[in-house]
Amino acid sequence: MYRVKYGHLYDQQRIEDEIRNGQLAEWKASCYRNFHENIMDELSPFPCYFAVEAEKRGFSRYLFVDSLDTEELITARDGVYEYIKTYRDIAKRTTLVIFFKSSDQPLSAEEYKKQFWRFLKFLNENDPEPWNDEIPQDPYHSKWEFCFGGEPVFVVCRAPIYQSRRSRYTSTGLEITLQPRGTLDDITGDTKKGQQVRKVIRDRLKAYDSISIHPDIGDYGNDDTYEWKQYMLPETNEESVMRCPITGRKLGD
Repeated sequence: MYRVKYGHLYDQQRIEDEIRNGQLAEWKASCYRNFHENIMDELSPFPCYFAVEAEKRGFSRYLFVDSLDTEELITARDGVYEYIKTYRDIAKRTTLVIFFKSSDQPLSAEEYKKQFWRFLKFLNENDPEPWNDEIPQDPYHSKWEFCFGGEPVFVVCRAPIYQSRRSRYTSTGLEITLQPRGTLDDITGDTKKGQQVRKVIRDRLKAYDSISIHPDIGDYGNDDTYEWKQYMLPETNEESVMRCPITGRKLGD
C-alpha cells in the first residue's frame, strides 16, 4: 500500500505563520488572501456556506502548485493523497483548496480548461489506489464521479475567465476545490435536510451571480446529470462541456 507522505498540506495557522516570518512566496500569500477574503465576505455571502463555515472555523486545507511539470504534479498528488487519508480527522465539513501559480502571460479560457483537465487526468492516472468499486467507471453513467485514493470527490474549479458567473471567478489563477463525498454523506439529495441545503445554496447562487444557474447543475444520481459537466462550467448557459477527458480506470489499476 502506498505510504502517506505528510507535510504537504497547509492550514490557516501554517500560512499565517509563514507570511509573518517571510517564508511564504508572495504569489501563495496573494492566492490565500484573495480566497479567504472572497469566502468570508459578509456583505456578499458566498453561495456554498459549507466552504464559508470550513474557512471560518479553520477546517479548510490548502495546497500550492508552482507548475504543471511532472515533478511538481507528483508533489501535488502526494498532497491530495495526504488530505484524502486525513480529512476525517479534521472535521465533518472540510475542503481542500488547490492554488496554482499564475502564468506570466494572460491565458485564454481554453488554456485554463486544459490546465484543469490535465491536473485531474494526472491524479487519475497516478492514483496510488484502485478506483472505488461503488462508483461506475463510465463517466457517462449518472452516478459517476471523480475518485482519488479510493474516495469519491466533488470537484469545483474557479479561474480568472469568468465575469457573469462570479461564484467561479478568482483573479489569481487556476483554483481547484476538492470535497470528499464523506463530508456530505448525511445530506444527500434524497434526504429532507439535503434538499433544504441545496435550495439554500441555489438561492444564494442566484443572488451572487449575474447569470442564471447553468442547466448542467443538478443533483448527483439524476439520470440527466453528469458531475464532470459541473466541474469547470462555461461562462454562458448556451455552452456545455460535451466530453469528459477522464475515462476512469479498471478497479484493479
